[in-house]
Amino acid sequence: MKLWRDTGDVINQPRTARGRVRHLDREDIDYLLQLVCDNPDYFLDELVDLTQTNRFISVHLTTIFNELDRAGMSRKSSNALLQ
Repeated sequence: MKLWRDTGDVINQPRTARGRVRHLDREDIDYLLQLVCDNPDYFLDELVDLTQTNRFISVHLTTIFNELDRAGMSRKSSNALLQ
């Protein structure tokens, strides 16, 4: 009843945006994954520099680490790519 009084509708409208806005879009993440696949020995600071130079995006080491982690990339999986 409260929803009807507040909105005039009986169905909750789904929220379109949840959480924070991502600093890197899908193309940027694909670029990072390609870099790591091509050279698994990159350090995070090197990835930050490459992202800033080639994609013109300034992000922190933690952002790159979190995005690679979210994509399922870890040190173990990057080493497995070499085999």
